[in-house]
Amino acid sequence: MSAARLAAWVALAALVVTPPHDAAAAPKRRDISYFYDGFKQTVRPLTRGLDPAGGLRRLTGTRREAANVDERDEVRLPSTWWTPRVGFQPMTPEEMLASTGSLEGPAAGLWTIVKAKSQGVSPGFQILDARGKRWAIKFDPPDLPELTTAADVISSKLYWAAGYNVPHNVIVTFRREDLRLKPGLHYHNALTGDQPVGEATVDSLLARVARRPDGSWRAVASRFLEGVPLGEIDYEGRRRDDPDDLVPHELRRELRGLWAVNAWLHHDDCSSRNTLDMFVTQNGRSFVRHYFLDFSGTLGAASVTKHSRRSGHEYLLDFGVAFRNMATLGLARPRWEHGIDPEIQGVGFFDADSFDPERWCPFLPNAAFDARTTRDVRWGARIVAGFDEGMIRAAVRQGQLSDPRAEEYLVRTLLARRDKIVHYWLDDRHMHAAQR
Repeated sequence: MSAARLAAWVALAALVVTPPHDAAAAPKRRDISYFYDGFKQTVRPLTRGLDPAGGLRRLTGTRREAANVDERDEVRLPSTWWTPRVGFQPMTPEEMLASTGSLEGPAAGLWTIVKAKSQGVSPGFQILDARGKRWAIKFDPPDLPELTTAADVISSKLYWAAGYNVPHNVIVTFRREDLRLKPGLHYHNALTGDQPVGEATVDSLLARVARRPDGSWRAVASRFLEGVPLGEIDYEGRRRDDPDDLVPHELRRELRGLWAVNAWLHHDDCSSRNTLDMFVTQNGRSFVRHYFLDFSGTLGAASVTKHSRRSGHEYLLDFGVAFRNMATLGLARPRWEHGIDPEIQGVGFFDADSFDPERWCPFLPNAAFDARTTRDVRWGARIVAGFDEGMIRAAVRQGQLSDPRAEEYLVRTLLARRDKIVHYWLDDRHMHAAQR
């Protein structure tokens, strides 16, 4: 690979940009309510069933194809959502890690806590490192050390290599004496209002997360994206205050084909809340770039616990499964009930045996995934097929798992799930047989 080509990739995916001087030029921030989004996506299967045109297309097998592809059936470039990398261009593990800055965490020295989160199920805080860079610090569940931090870092490398815009995540360890508080810091408590943050607040927060045997703490540090945050991505419709956003999101190949990557990595929490639009300026041009965030719900991890055996097989509220159970009186037992937890530290419930490369589904329905066609999934499967063992292992090692069995299990499982996707979606003989 030429140095010029690699430099071009890095430039296209660069996260460090200059904020525009005229903030008024940026689209207005919008925040999608997690509860409203969850409700809307949950009832989507019912509302789709009431759409006569959509129902006719499904019955006749004439689903609408992606609207942003060229004459070669590839994503029309340039795209502010996705950049061709693995599956489309040659890339080595070393290039992947160098481009994602995997060895660069917060600068050594004192970390200044500038925002604390002491409420909720996932404690954490934000810091400025010794160079003034802002990072979000997040921890594992106290009884599941290494689980979510490893998943977050590993998957961020793989999603970047797959072509998507992600923050820079890295495993860090620190000691209590590495932290200091910004003077006058407060946090908001829903019951008591603004409360001061003192040393005791930090001690209480750290007492809620697992401590390493040497007295230090392990966490994932996620570097803040530069630019103006505009709120979450909606997987349906367009952002009408973005002049570049001309294609409805459910008709975008990059989003429809993302289903295959999410299925491979078992990213079942792929709702709007784990996305962010940023208004950035690059090479003299200001535009909206679309990011995917927070991968602590991948690879068998589920943010504060492990995935259940049911995850990836049924929606949270799955009307189809409910009707089927009613019709069979619950006698038809699902295949996922026989899944086996590997019970290895740092690994959640993540397997290949029960993985269904045709019918995998996320936690909630997703408008872009619902609209996917075979051509969209084959596009995404091509990306998954491009990951060889060397690249997968390099990403897994960034999770810094202490049990060597965990690395081997994750690598082996990712390879097996990859092969299932490739066999089902890219083996023409299998596809012809499945369509008959």
